[in-house]
Amino acid sequence: MKDLFTRIRCILTLGIAFVFLSNLFIKSTLMDDFNLLMMIVVVGLSFWEVRGTTLVIGFMLFALSILLFLFYHAPLNVWQQALQENIYLVVMFTLVPLLGIPIKHGGYFEALQGVFKRYVYNDSRFYLLVSFVSAFVGVLVNLAVVSLVLQISQASTRSSNRKLLSSAIVRGFATCTIWAPTTAAIALIVHLSGASWLLFSPYAILCGVIAGLVGYFMTMYEEKRAGMSAASAFEEPDVKYDGKKVFELSVFSIILITAIAVISLVTGIHTVIVVSLASLIFPFVWMGIIGRLGILIREFRGYFQESVPKLKNEIILFVGAGLFATSINYSHLGNYLSVILSLFVGQNAVLLAIVIIVSILILSALGIHPIIPVTIIGGTVQAAAYGVTPTYVALILAISWAMGISISPSSATVIALSGLTGQSPMNVGPRWNSLYVIIASTLMILILTVFRLIGWL
Repeated sequence: MKDLFTRIRCILTLGIAFVFLSNLFIKSTLMDDFNLLMMIVVVGLSFWEVRGTTLVIGFMLFALSILLFLFYHAPLNVWQQALQENIYLVVMFTLVPLLGIPIKHGGYFEALQGVFKRYVYNDSRFYLLVSFVSAFVGVLVNLAVVSLVLQISQASTRSSNRKLLSSAIVRGFATCTIWAPTTAAIALIVHLSGASWLLFSPYAILCGVIAGLVGYFMTMYEEKRAGMSAASAFEEPDVKYDGKKVFELSVFSIILITAIAVISLVTGIHTVIVVSLASLIFPFVWMGIIGRLGILIREFRGYFQESVPKLKNEIILFVGAGLFATSINYSHLGNYLSVILSLFVGQNAVLLAIVIIVSILILSALGIHPIIPVTIIGGTVQAAAYGVTPTYVALILAISWAMGISISPSSATVIALSGLTGQSPMNVGPRWNSLYVIIASTLMILILTVFRLIGWL
């Protein structure tokens, strides 16, 4: 019976994605209503299967939203709008895993393992490569990067250092979470803040670079303090790897991100929707060019059987977040948050950034997933009321989210790594990454302040 429900949920989830994208051009209210009906069924079936932290957070989001709607007598059309608020995120999460097929079956996986064997023979190099691959591949496959990079990193003996391995993956993935349009976090934040991803991305990419450098230099310092030289005395092993494949992967990834930006700019279509369309089309182009189209078609069955069933957590969290954001707005409870924030920060942009980021990080460390405070703040804080731009607010929320998931015991990244490495979520999250988060957040706030002072932001 459970397998039957899972299969129905998978079929309906794919149905939501295809109907949503088709209706962008058809614009039928009947198809919208049909999608809403499928969404309700998918949410119900997802609740039937989720467990642990996701169940608790999801129950809180839905329960609070329903109570607010009932208390304030929200009409039916508001309920419908709330349930469909984040449907574009469900679509994106459904289709983005297709981008992982070329990486796994295009010969790149083996090439990346060869790079590890050839160049990784001390902690700082191991951290640098793991975090870079996590950031780079994370743009394409999102959370699936955790298990993918863990498999690749087994080629190095340094992978036995669980703290080093976990920190590198968590921090590397965080750097792409700050800016990548293929991540649900950025899609949600851009939507909530009303920012343009094209204006937001240059500053966000710089913040990602800063976060990456902080992690690397912290690792070098810890290595030096432990009495190990960053320039290890070991000779580079004479291991061959396919450099052409590594270069090929880089080229296709750059083409993908550039195409998303250009298409969004030229057509005016929301970046998240372009990402969804690209996830559906680009793998066919990619595998066709390298002559492996047959493999892609064969692996689509694996995608349906393995990737789509795992989407239950994301569906609960992001549909719940949309419902909660709409209920907060409809009830006008967000006005109280704005009043409290104004009392603390006034028109001071620096204080605004500090208060929001520190508050979200504290809540994250206590086990509250960043999606809750980010949804509340993003849905209620109006940039103009604080004398800042939507881009500035989006950057604050992106930094808060990326740093928050690095230390939150309830974040999917930390939980996944905890299970795969055999460490507790408290170790993988707050114990190993708190200092990193504090230093990186401080530097990113400073760089945002500099940009505001010179009038760029």
